[in-house]
Order: sequence, then C-alpha cells, then structure tokens
Amino acid sequence: MTEVVVLLREVIDDSGLGLRGLAERLRVEHRGGPPPRGYQTLSKRLRGIGLQNEPHLIYSIVSACVGEGRRQELTSRVTELLADARVAAPPSDGASRRRASATDRKLIAALDEINTLRKKLDRLQSKASRAEKQLLEARELLVAAHAASASSGKSPAPTSPAADSAAPRTEARSWTSVVPPPRETPTENTSPRSSTREVSTSAEDVIRFLNSVPALRERTAASLRAAFDSVLDGERTGRYDLNTLGKSEKVYLGSRVEHFLWEAWGLKGRKHASIASVPLKFTWTSTWVLAPEHIGRVCLLVRASDTQSRWDLGVLEVAPEHLNQGGNRDGKQTLSAAGRGAIQWLFKDAPLPENVLLHLDQQSLAQVLSPDDDVPNAGQARTNNLFRVVQGRLLNRAAVQTVAMQTDAPRRVRDARRHLRREGIIILGHQLNHPQIAEALGLPRPLKGQWVSIRVTRQRPDHGDTPFVELDGQRWAVADPNDTVEEGPDLS
Repeated sequence: MTEVVVLLREVIDDSGLGLRGLAERLRVEHRGGPPPRGYQTLSKRLRGIGLQNEPHLIYSIVSACVGEGRRQELTSRVTELLADARVAAPPSDGASRRRASATDRKLIAALDEINTLRKKLDRLQSKASRAEKQLLEARELLVAAHAASASSGKSPAPTSPAADSAAPRTEARSWTSVVPPPRETPTENTSPRSSTREVSTSAEDVIRFLNSVPALRERTAASLRAAFDSVLDGERTGRYDLNTLGKSEKVYLGSRVEHFLWEAWGLKGRKHASIASVPLKFTWTSTWVLAPEHIGRVCLLVRASDTQSRWDLGVLEVAPEHLNQGGNRDGKQTLSAAGRGAIQWLFKDAPLPENVLLHLDQQSLAQVLSPDDDVPNAGQARTNNLFRVVQGRLLNRAAVQTVAMQTDAPRRVRDARRHLRREGIIILGHQLNHPQIAEALGLPRPLKGQWVSIRVTRQRPDHGDTPFVELDGQRWAVADPNDTVEEGPDLS
C-alpha cells in the first residue's frame, strides 16, 4: 500500500487543501457509502494504517482533490495499485510485517521532508524573483535620473555622500525606496569583541543567574527530554530514535530545545535583562558550530545525548582561538579543543531521563511493538506488552504514546493495570500511595507523568530479604522468576 499512500499524499499536496481542508470537503461532498473520515483518522490512514481496508476512502480522496481532466487517469492508476496490493503475497510472520511497516513509515517521512523542502524552494524562488524585479526597477530609476541630468545640461548625479545630499529630494526618495543603504563596514580599530560588548553580558552574570534558578538540574533535564519527545512525535509517527529524524527536523530540534529551556529557566519570552542577549547553542553530536558574530560574546552551550542519557551545560566567552580553522559556506566553525577547555561547566555528564524504547534489545522491542495496527485494540495490546516486558524502569507518557500511537496515555495505563493484574503485575504512578509502594519494593519513585511496573507475589519464608509491602493486610514481595504467577493486589 506504500505506493497508494505516496500517490494520495502527492494528490493532496498538489490540491493545496491540507488534511483539515480535505476532511471538510469529504464531509460536505458526502453522498453515500461509509461516513466521511475526520482529521485524526485521515492522518492515520495517510500513514498507511488500515488504508487497505478502505478503498472507498481512497477513491473519495482522488475525487475530492483532482479535477475531471485527470480524475479518470488517477482512478485507473489507483485501481491497478490496489489490485497489485491484493495479489501480493502476505508477509510470512509478524516480524516481516513490522519491518514492512517501519519501511513504509520511513518512506512516508521521506516524502514529507521532500514536500517541505519543495515548498521552501518555491518560497525562495518567489523571494529571488521579487528581489530581481526590485533591482531592475532601481536600474531604470538610475538611468532615468542620468538622462534627466543630461537633458538639463547638468552633470550626472554625484555618488559621494556630500553630493548625494545636494541631489533632488524626489529622486532620493525614489532610490532609497528600492535600493537599501549599504552596510557599514568596521574601521581598522573596530573588533568583533568591542562591537558586541555593549549588548553582551559577562559569563559570571549568566552563571549567577542560572545558579539562582530553583531545581536547575531537574528542570533542565526534564526540558531536554520533553523537547526531544516533542520533535520525535511518537504518538503520530511511532518514532523513538533521533537518528530517524529528517534533515529539517534535526535543525528544528535545536529551536525546540531553546524554547523549552528558556521556559524552564523562567525566561519565557526572553525578557530577563541579565541574559536577554545571550545566544543558546545546542548540539547532540560531539561539538558545537559557531558563527563569526559569536566571537567576543558569551554563549550558553548545551549538549545532550539520547543514546548515552547524558547532558552538559556550560558558558563560554568565545574568542577567535576557540574556533577551528576553516568553516562552511556560512563561515561557521566548530569549537576547537582550546574552546572546549575554556568552557565554564555548570553541569557535565548529568543524567538525562532515559529513552527506554531506544535502549531495549531487539527481542524485547519486537515483543513490545507487537501486534501491528491492523489488529483490533492493537494500541492497548502494545501498552500491555510495554509494562509486561519493561519492569522496574520508569516509563514516561511519551513512551506509552509512542507504543500505543494514541493520545490518552493515562487511560491506556489504567486499562493495562487492570489487564496485567491477573499476571501479578502491578503498575505504580505518582498518585495515591503508589510512590511509597514503589520505594518499599526497591523501585524508582515515579513522578507525575511516569509509571513503573513489577510482578509481585505473596511473601513466603523462602523470599528472605526480598523487598515487600503490606497491602490489604497481606505482604507482597517482588516475585522471583521461579515464583508461581498469581493475581496481584487491586491498586485502582
């Protein structure tokens, strides 16, 4: 069905409707057959999820987005693709279906990135066309001014600043409305350091402000995790690895990190006078890339690794010797060893909340992500598998949404708690006495938006020093793999 999905997305992009516009048109033009799909369902179908079961929707999209001239041609093409999909041999096992589904998602993500880049190219071409038109107009004005001067017997308009001031006011207004004034170039005595010192602030001021932020370590770590999860968008894409992001998304990641950190540090809107002018540079690779205008300025440097679950935060007053020689076409250069040695670190190798799905072994991950979306209640089944397989480790809302590919994570967890109780597995959150139960059983304490699961059994003498907790008048201990499975306590 991948070719059908690609064809439909191209048709929708060419129509300019967008998903919400398409949903509205399908609703307005509905005449018979199955009821029109809403925005959320359309989004899922156009990722290939369940599309093979809705040929009527496929033909409706073609009819809504394509004019009569091409409608017959595309309808025939869709019919051929659907026929090919029906006669194609089904995958032999669940693992093959998962690989195919992952490949389809990558292809669709690549198509989205191509469409985004194509729109950017169109905007740049339009901007270049406008600039060229303005340049032609400026040249015509200049020629007309010279012709007027020649016909009146005057010399051509002078180009020096003193002569410009003597030129007719009407001509000056015409020229400046089209051609912007040239940029001022620094004199010999002007350096980047002296030109930016007035708007920059000292490293000590930045460090003093950050040290005044309550719970700085915890806020920063939580914000980095939230920024990563927001760009991965696991609820809609099923992604959990930053390496699967497109090129434009990786650029966008830096902006999201900056926005989340400013808010976490109490700088929403960046209106705090002491560090309002300080650039924040983020990287998830080995080093930072800085522009020439950063020389002489204090920069906040943030680095975070999802694979290592670590992050750094430092402050650097950038000097020329802090940058490596050479750079890209924009003149940007990487931070040198001397630059890294000059960083004043606030945190180094601080723990980042774990991306659990990224660190699961392939066998466990395959078990969690089964079954596929074409199975009824697949999202709930995968959520059950997540808490069944990943025990004793904190799981956040993003992990649940990525696995379920559904919005209401707390509801999925509540249902999983009821389903897994029969297997002796309890799921603890941040409410009621759950944090105290987790600590008594030797588990990490869940905060808001976090859960941890564990299999328990009634305590017996042979459990020895195994952690236990008393619930409803009975002692429950962490179950050993050899313990018989029995129904767990009710924690609802």
